[in-house]
Amino acid sequence: MDLTQLQTFLAVAGRLSFRQAAEALHYAPSTVSAQVKALEQELGAALFERLGRRVLLTEAGRRLLPHARRMADLAAEARACLGAGDPGPGELCVRVSETLGLLCLPGMLARFRCRFPAVRLTLFTASGLGLARDLRQGATDLALFLGEAALDPGLAVEVLGSERLVAMVGLDSPLAGRGRVGARDLAKGGLVFTPHVWGLRHRLEQALYAAARPAGLVECGSLGLAKRCVAAGLGAGFAPAFAVAGEAARGDLVPLEWEDGSWAAPVLLVRNPAHEPSPAAQAFAEAAREFFAARTAA
Repeated sequence: MDLTQLQTFLAVAGRLSFRQAAEALHYAPSTVSAQVKALEQELGAALFERLGRRVLLTEAGRRLLPHARRMADLAAEARACLGAGDPGPGELCVRVSETLGLLCLPGMLARFRCRFPAVRLTLFTASGLGLARDLRQGATDLALFLGEAALDPGLAVEVLGSERLVAMVGLDSPLAGRGRVGARDLAKGGLVFTPHVWGLRHRLEQALYAAARPAGLVECGSLGLAKRCVAAGLGAGFAPAFAVAGEAARGDLVPLEWEDGSWAAPVLLVRNPAHEPSPAAQAFAEAAREFFAARTAA
């Protein structure tokens, strides 16, 4: 198999986009399509399924993915070992929760780039849906999440630290001056939840509904939207303390501690132990460990 075609396949598979792969590789989109088509013809199987503007890996594409990664890594190692010039930048695909990424990535990436300036790093700010499948199949190398629950027991999960969760209310809320609140206080008004509340959704709902039935519930698909709804007076919500620090400083929201002790969500670094991490993946993981170790010590 042609190594260039395999690398093009990896670029498309990592982004699930022919256009983005072409931009990353500095190819014309027609060149990317032609290389993938040539690889499909040689293998006798379709590697991608196109559904309108969406691109998905076929079963054959998913089976090829980990082998293609290993072949690309071996080729890079061989070139480096023989001193055959530039071994190529390589690729690293990381799935990171957006809330956590806004906190840690600016500092982490500066350190990572010092060691691997040419690696094509793809960051997916997606939910945990399908994470275990993508890690098993090699579509994702690492995942960095805050409080994600129900992870596949076959994955290697490393806890890097924890982040405190707080309740948040608008400035006009009768709870705004309380400092601390409990389940009965919050249940008197409306609630604004993100889908999983960083792995604590079930425990939070148990505590709240045991106290009293909440007056109403607004489900928001993102923390940014949830904060806007809380600021507009639609109810109380929950968020990591670091994620509302800016709004609190500006006077847009009021963070409140939980009266029965702090709620915390773990910071998780996840990978597939069956896949040997590349040097770039190891460097990214080490940058994450150092960031959260320093944060815990501060």
